[in-house]
Amino acid sequence: MKSHSLFKIVVSFILIGVGVLLILANFGVISVEISSIIEKNWPILIALVGLKSFIDGIRSNVSGGSWTFGSFLLIYGVLVVLGRNGVLDFGFGDIWTLWPLLLIYIGVHSLVFTKHKGNKGKRVKITFDSDNEKQYRKNQKNFVGDQSFSDENWTVEPMELWNGVGEYYFDFTKAYIPEGETPISIKGWVGDVRMLMPENLAFQVEAAANIGSIKILNQQADGLRREVFYQTPDYEEATRKLSIKLQIQVGEIRIDQV
Repeated sequence: MKSHSLFKIVVSFILIGVGVLLILANFGVISVEISSIIEKNWPILIALVGLKSFIDGIRSNVSGGSWTFGSFLLIYGVLVVLGRNGVLDFGFGDIWTLWPLLLIYIGVHSLVFTKHKGNKGKRVKITFDSDNEKQYRKNQKNFVGDQSFSDENWTVEPMELWNGVGEYYFDFTKAYIPEGETPISIKGWVGDVRMLMPENLAFQVEAAANIGSIKILNQQADGLRREVFYQTPDYEEATRKLSIKLQIQVGEIRIDQV
């Protein structure tokens, strides 16, 4: 049996058991003390889900995991349990006090993962094989994961993409770009956005990052609340062009031209 299937079975039985115990407590079959213990400690399930995602994220052969999202849930779940047991002053609403973890994740990512760019983990390959697929991919939201648009002759479509934690990579030198102006909107919380443009492609970019850096060809901005606008000289007259809007909370935006 695969580890992720076993995990799902264990969590399912835990949920069933907790539900049964709470029902029995409501009918007075078991003591109120047991019900109170369950009520205080059920957020440990959040920590277990985080632990599973963290383990999967650091194992290259397992999909669906994320060391950043997993460790965040693990830490958050443990703190909530400690808070509900009076060990710490921490509740569900104190999630925003953990925002410095974003800085830690960025630092770890820069020190460790960027050393292995040529050997990165799994990326989500985005293709447009049918009308239904096109409609689905145009407006896509993912909480965790990397996305790569780099297949040979991939078709550029209008896109509205959002990612909680992860990276985007676009190689427009390999893309088929249709006539007209194609809008692309990308938003996210934590991660990098990297694009590679051919020299003969007209495009304009509006990029914003609350914490991080932006580099669009020869324009660069680092620090807090940075915004950069760039437009190729031939943009207005071009019959084939891209209109790109990028907005991330923490991370790096970089666009190069070859």
